Amino acid sequence: MLALISFFVLVVCTISHGKDVLLKKPDCGHQIVDSGMEIRRFAQEGEFPWAVLLKYEGTESYKCVGSLISDRYVLTSAVCVTGGFQKLVGVVLGEHNLGQSAHSEEYGIEKITVHADYKKSSQGNHDIALIKLNASVKFSDYIKPICLPSEGNSLLQAGDQIILAGWSKGTVDEPRRTKKVVVRRVITNEECQQLFAAHKVTINDNFLCTHTLNDYKDCTYPGDGGAPIMLKSGDTWYQEGILSFGATSCGSNIPDGNVRVSKYIQWINEKLIEN
Repeated sequence: MLALISFFVLVVCTISHGKDVLLKKPDCGHQIVDSGMEIRRFAQEGEFPWAVLLKYEGTESYKCVGSLISDRYVLTSAVCVTGGFQKLVGVVLGEHNLGQSAHSEEYGIEKITVHADYKKSSQGNHDIALIKLNASVKFSDYIKPICLPSEGNSLLQAGDQIILAGWSKGTVDEPRRTKKVVVRRVITNEECQQLFAAHKVTINDNFLCTHTLNDYKDCTYPGDGGAPIMLKSGDTWYQEGILSFGATSCGSNIPDGNVRVSKYIQWINEKLIEN
């Protein structure tokens, strides 16, 4: 059974269609501490400062992740803003340990924009949304935007390792408190389609599929949905994907299905201009 997941990743872009309002390096994708691709670990405080918690009404109020891409916008999964969760009421930036981070800030929501072609019945296809915050964010060492890739230009190839960050529990007994890091490898869409064949999921060019490392089982979990799929190029971090769906338990042979961000750069840019 597939689980909807939230994940995060972003990249700088240059748009050939009209005005480009997305951030460029060095104004995005940089952090004060960087442990790179170290496997299965907690993030250090200040690491991946673009990771955003989505806050919902109710006692278990954090169910998805997003990424900060500008001083007013968070990128996430459409299912995180249209799914069967409680009402989305805000976002938390700069969080490390839930409820214990001195540098965290909470923002309200002015507007949510979901891709017009997204359908809940179509697993992962066009699973992308933008959240406009109710005020401009003041960047700091602990709150920074990630960069996005150029339109249609993914930096990834099959076999490359990527990283994501989220606050999922990981196990039933493990508390959902500290920002965690998960390392995955990119697989071809052909391999991905074969692995999803029994689940009636159709993989197309808008997807980016990732799987466990060949010699290590590092897993995503429900609660990581909307999280950014990230790659470091030089000294800059880019978001290559958005975690959409995957396995319900660690150790299965089901990959993660992610939205390929480079396919949606024009859409992101247009929506930022419209709003």
